[in-house]
Amino acid sequence: MRHDLPAHLAASAIPLVLSLTTLSAGCSRSMLDLPSADGSGGRPETDEATESAAPSEAAAGAGVPEDPGPDLPASPPSDPLDSTWRATGWLDGCQVEVADDPTKALPPLQWEPCPGSAPGCTSLAINWDFEFYPPTASPSVVRWGDGYRLGMYIDRWGERRTGVYDVDGTPLAAWRTLGENCVPVRPEVGRERVWLGAQWTSTSAYLVSTYDQLAAARRLLPIDAGNHGLHATDDTLVLWQLDGRTITVYDRLRDQAEQLGPRSGAPVLDHMHPVGDSVLGAAFFEDSAVEAWIWSRRTRAVEPLLRAPSSRAIADVKSDGQTLVWLEALPLSDEGLYGPSTLWTSPFATTAADVVPTRRRPGPIIGYRISAVGEGFYAVYAIAEEVVHVYRLADAHHWSFTTPPELFAIQDIAHVDAREVWVWVRGGIVRQAISELGPGDPAP
Repeated sequence: MRHDLPAHLAASAIPLVLSLTTLSAGCSRSMLDLPSADGSGGRPETDEATESAAPSEAAAGAGVPEDPGPDLPASPPSDPLDSTWRATGWLDGCQVEVADDPTKALPPLQWEPCPGSAPGCTSLAINWDFEFYPPTASPSVVRWGDGYRLGMYIDRWGERRTGVYDVDGTPLAAWRTLGENCVPVRPEVGRERVWLGAQWTSTSAYLVSTYDQLAAARRLLPIDAGNHGLHATDDTLVLWQLDGRTITVYDRLRDQAEQLGPRSGAPVLDHMHPVGDSVLGAAFFEDSAVEAWIWSRRTRAVEPLLRAPSSRAIADVKSDGQTLVWLEALPLSDEGLYGPSTLWTSPFATTAADVVPTRRRPGPIIGYRISAVGEGFYAVYAIAEEVVHVYRLADAHHWSFTTPPELFAIQDIAHVDAREVWVWVRGGIVRQAISELGPGDPAP
């Protein structure tokens, strides 16, 4: 049986997953054009700079050079204040360069009170020259001591640039792509490693590097797949493929990639996220049923984890590795909204038999999945209300907030932890301190 993504669901996802690949196919980008949530539109990357193994045959067959060569000549800066650049050699036909001085290639990140001065709300100061709007994509975020390290996509001087930022807002490394169809991947930061990449027309390159080797990242991973989104842990990369029906899972520990979806006997899979040694996300069926499925490194198989009653659907599912959290709701409507939902949790489990479902409280009405989980907190966007709801999973305590209208609509929830919620909006990036949201309301 074919498992095609329902047309109304696919349509509801389009504004959020519009890729830079699509944008670059036209003559220009307008203010209505959005990068995908990760700034790529097509690919993640991976590169283990500390390993010296040669690229796989799959990578070489995709037109990826085996060795870019040492110390390629530097490109002159496009602006007197800019860095000089060196070719990475990641991808034939795609000009990807690394900055000699990342502090000149990218602006420092500075934060200011949000318009309206809501308590605990800060926003990214867009204080650099950019040509296309929006000037950023959704960041990748990892707690780092008392602060955060970030993977960023930035439009600067009309160029697509990406970088990894330290806790003080200083860039540790920076890259740029040149050419209409050469698309960067926003770096995906982890506790030990960073995933990198680029794509060009039908080919791609992915890498993974430790933080101390970012500028030297060269070892290409055996992956050749475009994506409209990606998520990663230090050991697992998950790509949501451009067909909207298939995912690619790359296992760093085995140096092996596999595709999961209808061709492998699974349903349509999308919006999958790595959790420890597993990958968790949504499975779609022809009858509009939506379930939660999970892939395991141990079994190498993708299997059902959560099924709602026949009249309902799993509208969203996430896990921080300790707790499973999901919204069970009435099926998606023609307007792209699920019906009223209920928030459920269980201790984390990798098989359906081990799930211990506990009904916690009424949940919001959501549409396309915009949510995040971390450190025992779950944040989800209710598009009809234009409100972000935050739940503490230990006791289902609830808070909510809106972002300043001056910064335009919410596009993604990039991160949540016990301290903050990070939200990507068209006008930049907003951080909301949970402690400043007031008393909230306990579970009924």
